[in-house]
Amino acid sequence: MLFQMKSRFVDSNIFIYVLLKDPMYGVACLEILERMERGEEQGVTSTLVISQVAAHLSRRGKGEVVKSFIDYLYEAGILVLETTLQDFMEAFAEISRLNLDYGVWDDVVLSCQMKRAKIQEIYTNDKDFEKIEWVKPIFPS
Repeated sequence: MLFQMKSRFVDSNIFIYVLLKDPMYGVACLEILERMERGEEQGVTSTLVISQVAAHLSRRGKGEVVKSFIDYLYEAGILVLETTLQDFMEAFAEISRLNLDYGVWDDVVLSCQMKRAKIQEIYTNDKDFEKIEWVKPIFPS
């Protein structure tokens, strides 16, 4: 899968900071999403991220926001990659190769999805992505 404009993957915490109006990171993360809405760069995420966001919102008593979040993804033009069995198989290999703990499982699966889509940069505030040598985490300072 190749994208024509600059593509960046969007991790769950970016959406969560916006949806929960995080006082520290919400505005900066909203600016990221607004650039994608304007077509300045292509946002890409995955069904695994959607599941993470939905679970987090539900745990926080905000389950009613999930449908709005999914509607937003569609309307904003953020591409959603399907999570495949192959992504999980590759994640097992990456965890072994990089000698990582299974505590970073979801992040490794996401990195495998990024690799499949030929995307190296991810908007995230998750430092675990720094453990994956070919992924470049980006977060507003």
